[in-house]
Amino acid sequence: MTSETNRFALLANAILAAGSRADPSELHGFICGVLATGAIPDNDRWQRELAEMLGLAAVSEGLNRDLLQLAAESRKQLGDTAFSFRLVLCEDGDIVERTLALGHWCAGFLHGYGVGGAGVKIRPTSEEALKDIGAISQVDADHAEEGEEAEQQLLELQEYVRVAVLNIFTELQAGQSGIGPTVH
Repeated sequence: MTSETNRFALLANAILAAGSRADPSELHGFICGVLATGAIPDNDRWQRELAEMLGLAAVSEGLNRDLLQLAAESRKQLGDTAFSFRLVLCEDGDIVERTLALGHWCAGFLHGYGVGGAGVKIRPTSEEALKDIGAISQVDADHAEEGEEAEQQLLELQEYVRVAVLNIFTELQAGQSGIGPTVH
């Protein structure tokens, strides 16, 4: 499996080659938001939504293949009992770039969650997690600071989002299968 750092670079290159400047983190968040709801969009809607996010008239066959592969890998990670799911974020830039990438990932997740349309009542903890993800999506890079403490806070936020998404996914999947969610 490709590391998430390499996944980010590969996805960024594929997006650029297709003629878009969309953020790979936001795109991955979108995919995960759709997956979290349990939705499997029909191909036409998937193509339209992705083209809109990418600012393209249509998604090329190659990019669509890459995105479907990313969706399949993400779905597998989300459902993995070893909790292997990771956010696709840039890890090379300064703290401002990485903070913005997390904010974009969260915005993409909320967009995908809305497109997927869970339509299921979720627990208050998951509702709160969605609100937190919404707040993180509004990150203001002007207030991002350099330093060891800021680095630690960013890592903690990334981990919070990762675990929150796993919990939302697990809860919604359990709700769709008729089984109650697992309490961790």
